[in-house]
Amino acid sequence: MHMIKTFIYSVLLGTCTAIFAQPASKMEYAINKTTDDIRIDGVLDEAVWKNAEVIRLAYETDPGNSIPAEVPTALRMTFDDEYFYFSFEATDPKPENIRAIINDRDKLDDNDFVALFIDPFNDSRRAFFFAINPLGVQQDGVYDEQVGGGDISWDAIWRSAGQITNEGYVVEVSIPFKSLRFPNTEEIQTWRFFGLRIYPRSIEKRFHSMPIDQGNNCLLCQANQVTGFESINPGRNLEFVPAITVNRFDERPDFPEGDLEKGETETNVGLDVRWGVTTDLALNFTLNPDFSQVEADAAQLDVNNRFSLQFPEKRPFFLEGADFFNTPLQAFFSRTIVDPSYGVKLTGKIKRNALGFLVARDQVNNLILPGFQSSESMQLDQEVTNVVGRYRRDVGKNSNIGLMFTGRESDKYYNRVGGIDFFLRPLDPITIRAQYLHTETKYDVAANEDLEFPDGKLSGDSFNFRASFETREWESFFLFENRTAGFRADAGFVPQVDFRRYRFMIMRTFWAKEGSWYRNIRWNTGGFRRQSTDGLLDFTGFWMSGSFNGPLQLNYWVNPDMVWQQFNGKTFQLERLWTGFDIQPLGNLGINGFFGFGPAVDFANTRKSDGLQFRLESDIRIGRHIDMTINHRHLRLRRASEQVLTANLSQWQAAYNFNPQLFLRVILQYRHTLRNPGLYEDTSVNKVDEGIFAQILLSYKLNPQSVVFLGYVDNHRGWEGSEDPRDLPLLQQNQTLFFKVGYAWRP
Repeated sequence: MHMIKTFIYSVLLGTCTAIFAQPASKMEYAINKTTDDIRIDGVLDEAVWKNAEVIRLAYETDPGNSIPAEVPTALRMTFDDEYFYFSFEATDPKPENIRAIINDRDKLDDNDFVALFIDPFNDSRRAFFFAINPLGVQQDGVYDEQVGGGDISWDAIWRSAGQITNEGYVVEVSIPFKSLRFPNTEEIQTWRFFGLRIYPRSIEKRFHSMPIDQGNNCLLCQANQVTGFESINPGRNLEFVPAITVNRFDERPDFPEGDLEKGETETNVGLDVRWGVTTDLALNFTLNPDFSQVEADAAQLDVNNRFSLQFPEKRPFFLEGADFFNTPLQAFFSRTIVDPSYGVKLTGKIKRNALGFLVARDQVNNLILPGFQSSESMQLDQEVTNVVGRYRRDVGKNSNIGLMFTGRESDKYYNRVGGIDFFLRPLDPITIRAQYLHTETKYDVAANEDLEFPDGKLSGDSFNFRASFETREWESFFLFENRTAGFRADAGFVPQVDFRRYRFMIMRTFWAKEGSWYRNIRWNTGGFRRQSTDGLLDFTGFWMSGSFNGPLQLNYWVNPDMVWQQFNGKTFQLERLWTGFDIQPLGNLGINGFFGFGPAVDFANTRKSDGLQFRLESDIRIGRHIDMTINHRHLRLRRASEQVLTANLSQWQAAYNFNPQLFLRVILQYRHTLRNPGLYEDTSVNKVDEGIFAQILLSYKLNPQSVVFLGYVDNHRGWEGSEDPRDLPLLQQNQTLFFKVGYAWRP
């Protein structure tokens, strides 16, 4: 199982699943300021560590129900004028079984690791987390209680070191106060916190510094507290990140004819500035930024698919404070800003008020044109200004209310979105979220014939509501959404409109007894319906599902469902079976996959076909330095024993990690789609679509902002130059060479 996913979901489900129980443990601690020089080397030989108060991770919260932890873990904390320090001593009776690999930051997949969550505002709504594996590899992010999960895309500048010893492992960390946000006050501060240890063996276990009440799904409400932070400040808290990017793009403009033409070498100089206006408010500015993607997007199959695909944001300017713009509906999605010439962003929290404000000038207008049963993407050659505003007010103990506005405008176009949302926790196991948005849009239809709207003007509304109930044994939710046909959120990701959607689920978890050979068994069932606002059915149905969590970190699930789907005026009855697994048979080997069987809708031809799809993935680690992933996806549609469509997408990724800062990585993606034109309504459809993507990247990261990248990207594409698709030639379409250097300077 991927540890990153496990890490996030453990916060959501695994850690919020126990009652107060046996071990005696303090909930409040004191922190003392130090004048000692602390060397971050993973060796706790400074006197301050011997004198610091010991905080025990005494509770096993998953799969155990706040029972005594199987192995001891000690957390210590201290601070000085510039840094917040903490350390973990993680005892292990069999240190040879510790799972750890040197890897790029934020990649703690299937590793042992420890983590500290800190909530400097002591309001149980938001926390920073810092995770470290036994070799000092870092992962950081933000946990949002309203969202109910963690986001590892946030990156901070901090130092860590780890050592595996004869007794287990030790980690040591220093975090500059200028990398954090905390109340702007001269008074002694009290922070919420908790320590977490992931202990992956045959059955993965999680240990916490506090017991967790199964009837309270507010994790931060149950955290420990530490007091004693006094006279802390980040100094001038200025950060300058100049960056230089050099790249050359070669392409075959008349593909498949002609030669590969050498492009001009382009040099781009940019600057990012971050200013901590106060300890709780940050201003970011970027000028002529380089937003080139050095990370390849995750491989996705784009066949027999009605709606636009979504890819995650990875660009540093947008990741800073991104959680301040989160709402139930993704009204703002920063990857719709494609090529900005500048950007300004203000984010922070002042007492009970959280706010985010962003302005960016984009040189293109990237649009999703949503519909009821499909969507299209379009990129217009027009400059647009994006304005995004978000305000959230904390109400009561664990609730809040928020306002959202987004605007995208040019001379003859605008899209404006505004609305209100709220989050309530009336009882500990119950949460309620709702949001209403209204939009006004005007498209320049005279310049774009594909925009078929009267006068180009549209207005629309969206309302969504979700109520959830969650304890250790039971979980359920009810969801309702209504979105009118004229709703547009061009600065967000909204690929479908003109629908009403209902969905409900109830799940029961049967936990194994203490010391059992398995972890738990789950059963759930639910139903769903989506129709147009005029009552036209899209799909409806129900499902039943069961899962088993056992030894070797095995998670096996099976999910039969019955669906009635309507498309282009026809209704299809689909009896399907979905099944999947995730297993870690060895500490350096993980395998996961899923399979789908049964009838499917062939959207290109509006008919029912026999469908098969599956995904298989293997994560392989060799020694402490080599990390490799092999992934294959397959989709097949068949009608009357004849193949209509077969699509395959394979990816191989391998990295050699010299140390936590330096790695060399190779990515190869191969896609192949084969269609039978004789079985298509449009017989001119491409018979074969084939391509190879390759990337080689040498990366050095002193920290997330001080980086050096040297890379090469190659794209080969197939073309129908042969009657026999097996002989289809692959021809180079383009290639890119790039070099980037950036340095974070803090005066």
